[in-house]
Amino acid sequence: MDYVNVSADSASSTPINLGVFAVSGDIDFAQRIDKYNQLISQSPSNVMAWSYLAYYLAKDGQEAKAIETYVKTLYINSYLPRIWYNHATLLEKLGCYCESVLSYQQALVISPTYLKAMHGESRNLYRTARYSEALASYDRALASPAANGGSAYSLWYGRGKTLMKLKRLEDAVTSLETALALNPQAAKVWACLGQVLMQQSQYVGAIAKFDKALRLMPDSALFWTYKGFLLKRMERYEEAIGCFDEALAIEPSAHKTWHHRGLTLMKMQAYQQAYDSFEYGLKYQAYDHKSWLSMGWALEKMGDYSRAIEAYNKSLSIEPDQSFAFYRQARCYAVIRDESSAVEHLRRAIALHPDSYIARSQADPLLRKIQTKALLPAAPVAVGAR
Repeated sequence: MDYVNVSADSASSTPINLGVFAVSGDIDFAQRIDKYNQLISQSPSNVMAWSYLAYYLAKDGQEAKAIETYVKTLYINSYLPRIWYNHATLLEKLGCYCESVLSYQQALVISPTYLKAMHGESRNLYRTARYSEALASYDRALASPAANGGSAYSLWYGRGKTLMKLKRLEDAVTSLETALALNPQAAKVWACLGQVLMQQSQYVGAIAKFDKALRLMPDSALFWTYKGFLLKRMERYEEAIGCFDEALAIEPSAHKTWHHRGLTLMKMQAYQQAYDSFEYGLKYQAYDHKSWLSMGWALEKMGDYSRAIEAYNKSLSIEPDQSFAFYRQARCYAVIRDESSAVEHLRRAIALHPDSYIARSQADPLLRKIQTKALLPAAPVAVGAR
């Protein structure tokens, strides 16, 4: 937790002698918690004692109690921006990003030039997908005279990520290049620049940026996955598989990497290996409907139509309105000569996306003959029928 000492801001009516509680390299958190509880019992309105108690509770892993203690601290004195800031950082650590934004903003109401609070607000507005607000917040922070050195690099990086989400790709490149001018050793910025170039379909340039990121951080499974994804787009399938394998050696549970590896093997017509990749990925994330869908496709290519139908059903149980899954099931049923099921599943695909699947089934030798039946409305079930 990025805790800031509050003593400079303190307006406590009862000063505290902190000499015996000075932070050292080897801290007994339980002892500190006990000491601050003793101080509070002697002086219940001592805002600094409450604040340090919250800090040490958080350091001891007692986050819920720490949050409760920060709330009590702010009831005693809500005019200390650093208390709001510390409260916000703990909320951020716990993944309560919307709530952390509110606390950072409270700090900024009291101290409008508080750069760390500006950065926290910007960062968590981004995390909550409030990208326009995040951009305005980053711009305010960068306009601060205190935004220099390491803080400025981080702000330019955050601004670049935000611009990428807003699809302002040229501006994103400018922001990220400014961040790299300040800190050329920042692997995550090189990787983010690679993502922007990828969105601009500048694949060769994007790979060069990911290569730079990987030279700085070779143990990043995510960077290897991005590079593999790019190589797949460029139809450099063997190289893509090599990148995915590097990523999985670092992070074997990365189910999305297993999925992209499987899709690459599908392109290589290595259907059994593709199936194995999808199966591995599903061991780590059983509710990934895309992997079940892809597994069905691999099984279909392998001629195992019954199991393909089962895999498509798994995918549809997670994400019901998938026209592609219904269409592939219709083809499987047509192959195994279950015409009524083929008609029903083609009807469902057409109902979801008529423009696409009417034309597609008309051109499909397997489904052309049953398309007319699929276009008819389903027969009503008689009242009382079982």
